[in-house]
Amino acid sequence: MNKGKSQNYWSLILLIVVFTALLFFANYIFAQNESGGTDFLYRWLPTRLVFVEGYDNPYSDQVEYEVELVHHGHAREGKETPGMFAYPYYTMFALLPFALIKDFVLARVVWMTTMQLAHIGMILLSMKMIRYKPTKPILLGLILFAIFTADFFQALIDGNPSSMAALFAILALFFLSRKSDAWAGVLLALSTIKPQMVILFFVLAWIWAFSKKRMMVIYSSLVTMLILLGTSFLLQPSWLSEFIKDVTTYTGTASPSTPRAILSYWMPALFADKIAWGLTILSILILTYAWTKSYGRDFIVFLWAASITFATMHLIGITSAKSNYIAMLPGVILLLQYGTMKLKSKSFWLGILLVIWIGLSWIFFYAGRTWVVGDNLIYFLDFYPLPILLLSLYYFIRPFAGSKKELIEVA
Repeated sequence: MNKGKSQNYWSLILLIVVFTALLFFANYIFAQNESGGTDFLYRWLPTRLVFVEGYDNPYSDQVEYEVELVHHGHAREGKETPGMFAYPYYTMFALLPFALIKDFVLARVVWMTTMQLAHIGMILLSMKMIRYKPTKPILLGLILFAIFTADFFQALIDGNPSSMAALFAILALFFLSRKSDAWAGVLLALSTIKPQMVILFFVLAWIWAFSKKRMMVIYSSLVTMLILLGTSFLLQPSWLSEFIKDVTTYTGTASPSTPRAILSYWMPALFADKIAWGLTILSILILTYAWTKSYGRDFIVFLWAASITFATMHLIGITSAKSNYIAMLPGVILLLQYGTMKLKSKSFWLGILLVIWIGLSWIFFYAGRTWVVGDNLIYFLDFYPLPILLLSLYYFIRPFAGSKKELIEVA
């Protein structure tokens, strides 16, 4: 390495260190003055109680009571959220470094800072895997979009593990694009720390790997899953049944998280059921189309199908949350690359559109909590705009539909 490159290298490291320190300081001030971090608390405290303070079972009534005591100040009453762990046992392995921090506020700040850096990392990984070099306005718009869009910002404030699961999933995509199949499989398995978020993507990845005869993806993810599950059963033999019980109970008491539950808040249950079933059928048709088109095709087509999968999972009927939207980030970047190719010198406006969407996301967020129709709030109005918009746009960037030259340019 010559002297000029060495200086650039150390300058970059210094910039990253300074940026991280400033981000940490800003998060610390925020956490000191603003409440939040509930999703993080519900996973951090059980992990700490089990691995640091000697409790036996993260799903036990005793651990549930300790979480409620910290969150509510008393045992749960009425419609208050129960203090359930509601995640696979092995999710605690990913949270353990943060659980070693005794002070919750400090642990929350470290988590927030790490996840904000993860959001930026997902942008860089997505750009790298499709060889996209955006203009500075678009790159700035992307960073602002990934952190300050209401859907993503709320996940950071609440401390939901979705950001970590999405990072593992996008790392798996990155290694698939580099044909590092063993690592791709390991990271694919690690993304299941939030299984309802990645289950469809996991299945798609196996189908595509099989179609491309890249069996190492399947073998390494299977071995990693066996290690995660086996270690979990070794440490807590009853964890699976208790996890399923927690998920079922938590889904019934937490905020609405399926189309049927959300629509039932706005309209009679009969209509909500019919519309929800319609969305499920439509989602299955969309996934069938995308998965069929990606079978045996190049990585760029698989990435397109994966982007559709991450957007569709919010409509198909699987329990979801807006915090899961961060997994749609590669699809957004795929759209930006296509837009840059088409607009060329006018691509500056794509960065502007990203900033505009940040504002719109907050309008949707507050509208769903203040606008009243009849006697009901239009709650969760902000749940559908982004996935529906992305699904509509993905049709126009089908990488298998153009000429070979266009396919190369998109890839």
